[in-house]
Amino acid sequence: MKKTCIPLIILTLGISDGLAALSLTCNVVDCSSAGAPSETNPYSSYCSETTTRCYKNSTTGQIVKITSCASCSDGATLQNFLSYTSSVCGMNMTYDDCGCGTECNDCASDTIWSDGNTGYQYKITRTCDESTSCVCKATYNYRCTVGYYGSSTNGTTGCTRCPSSGGVYGTSAAGSTAITSCYIPANSSMSDTTGTYTFTSNCYYSN
Repeated sequence: MKKTCIPLIILTLGISDGLAALSLTCNVVDCSSAGAPSETNPYSSYCSETTTRCYKNSTTGQIVKITSCASCSDGATLQNFLSYTSSVCGMNMTYDDCGCGTECNDCASDTIWSDGNTGYQYKITRTCDESTSCVCKATYNYRCTVGYYGSSTNGTTGCTRCPSSGGVYGTSAAGSTAITSCYIPANSSMSDTTGTYTFTSNCYYSN
């Protein structure tokens, strides 16, 4: 018996227009006549001009609307080929968006504590508000410095100096919050009516 072999041909379709991992469940449609979208991608308020493209799920009829930024407002820069995963179409889509450019280059947070008012230290945490204003916002954090204890929200109140004994003030580690963190250091000498004493080890305050 004569056999005829027919080769299996697999076609790989290259689809452009920002589609990847195409599942063939969505087709490109005209946004103006597609109807209300059930899914949209997030994009920045810095977009001064936009373009849109729409896709329709051939099974459910749901519409996906993808908005890309064509140009950006002052202080923002265009970022190309961002990825958005559509749950309606089951595929990844790319789009362009606007983000903060050089506006937030100097938005690094402090890595060390700095001395402020007497008894206080501060450290600044800086964050770039990319969603609304491209402005670097600063948040001040405060703590008590060496030799003080307590807590502060403003850098002017809340910290108290460690108490003294025999004319010697106690000390503490920076950031101490309780008086029991205060101590007279070892080898410190103090005097009272009975004589002079030297501590052989750190002597901590006790309630």
